[in-house]
Amino acid sequence: MFLKKYLIRKIVEYDLLPCSIRWKKSVSGIGRMYADIMKMMKENYSSEGVKRLSKVMYNIGFTQASEILELLGLERNLEGCAYALLAMHRIFGIKSKIVKKESNKIIIHVTDCCWGRKKRGWTPQTCASIGQYETGLVKGILPDATPIYPKRHTLGHDVCELVLTLKEEGDKDE
Repeated sequence: MFLKKYLIRKIVEYDLLPCSIRWKKSVSGIGRMYADIMKMMKENYSSEGVKRLSKVMYNIGFTQASEILELLGLERNLEGCAYALLAMHRIFGIKSKIVKKESNKIIIHVTDCCWGRKKRGWTPQTCASIGQYETGLVKGILPDATPIYPKRHTLGHDVCELVLTLKEEGDKDE
């Protein structure tokens, strides 16, 4: 038992914790913090506080959009937008994949995330709020694209389904 304690202390002391442990704890902690912040905003500022938090998430996604595209070498089109979303999902511990591609629509299924079904206090409203990051990211990449979630784990579905649609030239509002 002494040897195990000694080894653990040395791993910590020399900053040798595996990246996988750091990553899992970081992502899990982000979810816990977000749920707690959202609860506090709701209690102290009612629905206006939740709207403000959601707007912050949207702005972060919107602001990061161009940087993410450039960093990943993706094009500013529907497919590039979908892959930018998938990349950000990976960073936040979300397992997702493209299940359908059309010229003006891509469907992404999220099969697992570190938050939706696992975090105490995580609700459909929490998902919708933090999901504003994705909306901001999409709008920052393609202003004419629309992301919607017709299915969510927190609403009892087997997957979260993200549908990205892009208005075609003839569909533009006049």
